[in-house]
Amino acid sequence: MFDRITDKGLKRRIKQHVIALEHKFFASVQPGFEQTLSRELSSFGLSVSPDYIEGGVEFTGDLSSCYRACMLSRTASRIIMRIAEFKSHNYFELERNIRNFPWELYITKDTPIDFSISSSNSMIYHTGKLKEIFQKNIKERLGEDLLFFDGDYTSSLTLLVRNYKNIATVSIDASGEFLYKRGIKIYAGKASLRETLASLILLEANLNDYDVLLDPMCGSGTFSIEAALIWTKTPPNIDRAFPFRLWPSFKERNFNYVKSEILKEVIAPEKTGKAIITSDIDREAVAIACKNVPSHLRDFIKPDVDDFFSLKESILPKGKSLIVLNPPYGKRIKASDTNKLYKEIGSKIRRDFRKCNYAIIAPGEEAEKALALPYKRKIPFKHGGIPVAVIFSN
Repeated sequence: MFDRITDKGLKRRIKQHVIALEHKFFASVQPGFEQTLSRELSSFGLSVSPDYIEGGVEFTGDLSSCYRACMLSRTASRIIMRIAEFKSHNYFELERNIRNFPWELYITKDTPIDFSISSSNSMIYHTGKLKEIFQKNIKERLGEDLLFFDGDYTSSLTLLVRNYKNIATVSIDASGEFLYKRGIKIYAGKASLRETLASLILLEANLNDYDVLLDPMCGSGTFSIEAALIWTKTPPNIDRAFPFRLWPSFKERNFNYVKSEILKEVIAPEKTGKAIITSDIDREAVAIACKNVPSHLRDFIKPDVDDFFSLKESILPKGKSLIVLNPPYGKRIKASDTNKLYKEIGSKIRRDFRKCNYAIIAPGEEAEKALALPYKRKIPFKHGGIPVAVIFSN
């Protein structure tokens, strides 16, 4: 166990080595959309690394930067803070490195600790053994009464260990449960889009350049709800119980200041000057979408039962319009019918929505060919395990 210091001394060390310094953070994202996340984080005033990592983006900043990213990001799946890197070629070296690290700056004995561990191309490849080594030596550092997560605790901190080529990179979870779980959309429809993915597509389509969003195959309403949150500048994760609140460095006053500054930017729906037209041919889907729309957005989003193929461009208010479509595919429709549906969608847009831009999810090259619509960009990704791509007209 490390030499005991007074509470005052520990607080001084936390202030000097954690609160006063900038740190490196990693925000994970749906692979393929790293640049979208990078632009979003940069818009928050964060210092984002120009070097992309598959599935995420690194940024640096103080703890307030972490708070802002967690509350504001619509596109990140998770945010973690890097805290240590141990280069070890044998068990004894790794144990010494862990034991000598100042864990007391990042975790407290009264907060249960969980682990998420991966290992490859390393001398110690068994993740269970790595977990034992970390538990044993952190406990030696902090004391035998240190708690580890066993499934019974409602509040815990997760240490993420990535052991690659004998270098163990240790991070601490900042955001907690995956950020697509907004707590807003309570009811899921068939093959619903995750909220983070819907926002990635909307931001990549430059939603803020438009006056009208047409969401004519709305399903459970994800695109419409996320668009409303973007246009009203409503922070998607403002009321979460983030695990960074359990860090010894957390200061309620600092957090509340950051939160209050964010909330000052929120715009009332009626003052956005925007319009959202939401519909679906499926009555059950529309009923679910209606339930999902937050009460303060119900005058902004009014899901209606309507067939996309019966709609005309004349229903759109004046202004620049964007169509977003996540048509049925995969298990929701026979493969032979998928191409037919996409062909009809392409014909409909060319005939009746020629002035609109669009972002359309398509499951494969055949569906894209069936659409027969020109596009300037395409981002491939997986949705529900199915390889798909979203095509953008602009």
